[in-house]
Amino acid sequence: MTNTPVDKLRSLYENIYSEGKESFFSRFVGGEDISETDRLVWAATHFKGKRVLDIGCGTGETAAGIAARSALWVSGIDYAPSAIEEAKRRHKAANLDFRVCSALEWNDVIDVVVSCGTLEHMPEPRQELHRMIELVDGKGTIILTCPYFLNIRGFVWMTLALLMDVPMSLTDRHFISPFDIEGWLADTPMRLESVQPFDYERANGTQMLVDLEKRLTNALRDANLPNDKVHRALEWLGKVVEYENRNTPGRFGGSNALYLITPR
Repeated sequence: MTNTPVDKLRSLYENIYSEGKESFFSRFVGGEDISETDRLVWAATHFKGKRVLDIGCGTGETAAGIAARSALWVSGIDYAPSAIEEAKRRHKAANLDFRVCSALEWNDVIDVVVSCGTLEHMPEPRQELHRMIELVDGKGTIILTCPYFLNIRGFVWMTLALLMDVPMSLTDRHFISPFDIEGWLADTPMRLESVQPFDYERANGTQMLVDLEKRLTNALRDANLPNDKVHRALEWLGKVVEYENRNTPGRFGGSNALYLITPR
């Protein structure tokens, strides 16, 4: 029987990957991946000749792209067996492998840790980040992506989350911002070198409005709050989106951010 937060998360993700991730994650529209995540991760550092670990690799697209960029070897790990099975089926290369494993179970020191969209789901994200620092022995590179909240969507969610404890989704446990990462890196040999927001449309555009309609309706319901006026909020937000993108496009950050963490 699964009782711990990690066990519950593992069970949830196993169901998500068994049923098809495209129907669950908002980065997919009509079965197509609309996010810039992979492209930005692949460009974040030089992978040639590096030993790379992709934590929470899912079905392996990010890891496969890194392997194709001349990494010495890439291991993708995930604790959802169905995700690893699909990754092995989709991606094959001499310098690439996938296994059911957690970061705590990994023992080898590596050059680069990549982890896309995992910290916000973990019970203790600070501890997870410190484990990644151990894995690179405080000398390598860590590339993270997390949802970003310094944007129109983020201001809506942080107001609901902080004032009324409204959950963002079934899996998101934390709302992580750059100042959180900076705080978690204090007194470590690593520093936050750069933050690159991306997926602008999903945070400030029409894609945000479509996503918020579903998320707000479900989240308010799950928090036992009335959700019959979601359409009023979206009508006003639609006017904000139109005005901002007409007059000050790019003022806010995207729905996600890439964090590049390097030695001090």
